[in-house]
Amino acid sequence: MRYFSFFFLVCFSSMAFGSDFQIRISGRFPGAEGQLVRLMEYNDLISFREKEVAAAQVDEQGHFSFTFSRFQPRFMFFRIDHARMGFFVEPGKDYFFEFDPVAFFQLDDSRNPYLDPWYFRFNLSGTGAELNHQIDAFEDMLNEFVLENFRLIHSGRNRNLLLEFRQQTDSIFGEIDNEFFREYYEYKYAYYNRIGSVERIPDQMRRYVLNRPVLYHNTQYMNFFHVAFDQYLVSGSRSITIWDLRHTINELNSYHALMDSLGKDTLLRNEVIRELVMLKGLQDLHSNPDYRRSHVEDILSYVAYNSKFPEHRTIAENILFSKRHLAPGQPAPSFSSKNQQGELLNIPEDFNGKFVFIGFWATWCETCLMEFAALQPIYQKHKDDFVFIHISTDRHRNRYEAFVAAGAVPGIHLHYNGDFRMLDAYRIRSMPTYVILDEHGRVLDYPARRPSDGLMVFFDWLMFQKQRQSRP
Repeated sequence: MRYFSFFFLVCFSSMAFGSDFQIRISGRFPGAEGQLVRLMEYNDLISFREKEVAAAQVDEQGHFSFTFSRFQPRFMFFRIDHARMGFFVEPGKDYFFEFDPVAFFQLDDSRNPYLDPWYFRFNLSGTGAELNHQIDAFEDMLNEFVLENFRLIHSGRNRNLLLEFRQQTDSIFGEIDNEFFREYYEYKYAYYNRIGSVERIPDQMRRYVLNRPVLYHNTQYMNFFHVAFDQYLVSGSRSITIWDLRHTINELNSYHALMDSLGKDTLLRNEVIRELVMLKGLQDLHSNPDYRRSHVEDILSYVAYNSKFPEHRTIAENILFSKRHLAPGQPAPSFSSKNQQGELLNIPEDFNGKFVFIGFWATWCETCLMEFAALQPIYQKHKDDFVFIHISTDRHRNRYEAFVAAGAVPGIHLHYNGDFRMLDAYRIRSMPTYVILDEHGRVLDYPARRPSDGLMVFFDWLMFQKQRQSRP
């Protein structure tokens, strides 16, 4: 009986624990039937690496739903088509999203979704709606004030202006008993105090950072952190010299030496803050030609495997992923798609042994069409050594099919078919975008040069190198 009671207690506790942290999201989106709704979050707020939490297809009645667990409030966002809509979630809450009707098949395909992204409006209800409504009300009030007084705030010429306005918002929002909101509210003002020079920097650090917990998933805490430590290693600290940075990174290649060097700054005596500032700095230094990239990655790898702080291990791993993804020599993201004949192609696996040139384009993109003309002579010269793959991102497939039927552009033609995961994997942010893969399916060049911008010379050089390596 004792063992049964213990087993029952453990199971009951586990069920209660899971229920306490479960989050339920559902919604109705008229006109979006068949569309994929992806629920996303940032894995951390330093690298901003996106993570897909769940995905669901809008059913015939326009409904979708997710259930998952989180242990603390988080910012999340929907990815639907090219649009993204953000909101906050809390453990144990439920959310219902009522979207305004949208006829997806009638959306204007000539509108560049990368320069002018879509946003689908919604009303939010449910037990989790209150926090979002509170934040929205606060943001609306603050944004109106900032727009009217930005120059005075930014110049620091009227320090009392922001303090007086806070007294007004305190009377409205000061009694809200929600820890996440209180922290969000406090660090939103800390952010504007920082850019408005309301307080001395050391005073701000003592008040908002030192001896206080790091709020890794509070967007306003991390916004304040970013503005407080922007370029801090190279220009923000009087105690950290450029010589120290170059010596510890380029010569010593040492995590411990770098941490000791940063410790000279009294504001970085706190080990948690010091390592977090170091991670932010290394993320910036990775692309700085004055620092050895391989050494920067070595130190990040050390943190990813050895840091005492789990959040920092995650951040370091995400920074490394972001910097290495699609870098030369890295495996190209795999995807499958059917060609015009209905054959399923697996890319890059089906083309092992050949160089692959992939172009992402759309019929509404005039530059894309001009680049097709420049590609013709390159194709004629190198069609035996390269596979040319053209992936259309046209929303209306009939336009893509009509263009391909004209036969003006040789090569393999594919349609993205609503596969936004594939577009994300190749970091498609503009049109056209090109990528070149080597004979083993690894990234050779990304983003690759355009056909009109020396691509022929680059292909010729690749073939010369190949012939040179094949000589006995």
